[in-house]
Amino acid sequence: MIHRIPTSETVGLKDDFNGPICYTPDGNPLVGPAPGLRNMWLAEGFSFGITAAGGTGKYLAQLITQGEAEIDMASLDPKRYGGWMTTEYAARKNEECYEHVFILHHPDEERESCRPLRTAPAYDRQIALGAQMGQVNGWERPNYYGPVDAPADFDHNSRSFRRGAWWQYARDEAQAVRETCGIIDASAFTKHLVRGPGATAFLDHFTCNKLPKVGRINLTYALTDAGTTRTEYTIVRLKDDEYYLISAGAWTDYDGDFLKKSIEDFRAAGGDYVDCHDITTQWGVYALAGPNARAILNEIVKDASPETALSNKRFPWLSYRDIELGMCPVRAIRVAYTGELGWELHYPVEFGRYLWDLLLKAGEKHGLKPVGARAQNWLRQEKSYRAFGNELGRDATPAEAGLDRFIDLTKDFRGKQAMLDTGIRSKCVTLLIDGPSDTDPWGKEAILLNGEKVGRLTSGGWSVAFGKQIGMGYVRPDLADVGTRLKVKIQLKEWDAVVAEDSPYDPTNAVIRKDG
Repeated sequence: MIHRIPTSETVGLKDDFNGPICYTPDGNPLVGPAPGLRNMWLAEGFSFGITAAGGTGKYLAQLITQGEAEIDMASLDPKRYGGWMTTEYAARKNEECYEHVFILHHPDEERESCRPLRTAPAYDRQIALGAQMGQVNGWERPNYYGPVDAPADFDHNSRSFRRGAWWQYARDEAQAVRETCGIIDASAFTKHLVRGPGATAFLDHFTCNKLPKVGRINLTYALTDAGTTRTEYTIVRLKDDEYYLISAGAWTDYDGDFLKKSIEDFRAAGGDYVDCHDITTQWGVYALAGPNARAILNEIVKDASPETALSNKRFPWLSYRDIELGMCPVRAIRVAYTGELGWELHYPVEFGRYLWDLLLKAGEKHGLKPVGARAQNWLRQEKSYRAFGNELGRDATPAEAGLDRFIDLTKDFRGKQAMLDTGIRSKCVTLLIDGPSDTDPWGKEAILLNGEKVGRLTSGGWSVAFGKQIGMGYVRPDLADVGTRLKVKIQLKEWDAVVAEDSPYDPTNAVIRKDG
């Protein structure tokens, strides 16, 4: 060291330490506000030490002095880990991270250490059907369903920058949702119950959209003080002052900490009492979506008039009802992240195996197919549904994300003025891409015009509706008009792409609203 940095001989250093490298379970450091505390900041867990010092100092200083950094720091946020994590889990994952430092990584990589750990009730049922699991926040979640009796040369664990062995199965699952029906286990969704005499006033200021009426739902966003997107919520209004909040499964403690601190601020400013509970592990979720979704539920719904129980008149789009499916009580929400006719079926977690079996049996004659997260990700892009952590984050405002219809400018809400002051620096668009025959984008690919980088993809995949690659991303505002021709760089080549209308599949939502 003295030879490399001669001044170190005289600066007064007396000791040096040779100890363990402080990896975290995912290899990223912990940078940002500490969970549960005020004005306590963390910058630790750096596997490469001084290499990250300059950037960490810059962005942590911005977080402390300005409230947000100029880039989205969520992937480093200390609250990305939950209270379920134990010493053994952290130690074993740290060892795995060390092993993965200098190997080639692929976009469809799933690491195997400490798995399975958190499992939904129907986990064993899904494995028996060929489910190949991914992991989110410790939860096992089907990525796709492969062949149960796969040939000896079929490798579920093959990884590639091109289409893996899984691709054909994800495509078939996406096709089933568009043509018959699919069932997706979404139990990892984060769920909070917010209630009390101050709940309505708190949520009205906390989020940017109108609050739904009792029995209805709304999609809305909580903003940072800088006007960017902090969290996406589906809000179900159960009673006048009782709300069921659904958000991304990867961010349970991240969302919970923000909610609780915001409630503390609301109360300190004179607001009425608000009660907030994380009920993620108390409720499981099956998403049922496709043209035959209503027919399947009609087979098992318990109602005085089962033939009309799920009709538009009694159960319209964007509404919620407590129903019974067989012997299972269900909080049913008429919404589908895939853009098809469908329902999210939220059930008390102990009914999970029973309800899974019931739905699959009822769906046999209606073409019901289990579907994984990769097909769902493709389908939501055909509807231009933004995903938190991809299109949505702390470096773009909801207006820049093209979510104007979910912003109520007639009311006051947290981050409103900062959002307006920021203006439109870039715009979120959906692109249809004439890409290579063996590769799809995943996100982060460059978007080009005449060889100049003008944006980047935030998501990507394959569209079964259009028979070509699809992606979402941000471009300069002047390039966001429908029909604008651009290029996307995939496998070192530039491929033709065109800006599609928002929700290129079923832009009028006629499919979702279909009556029966």
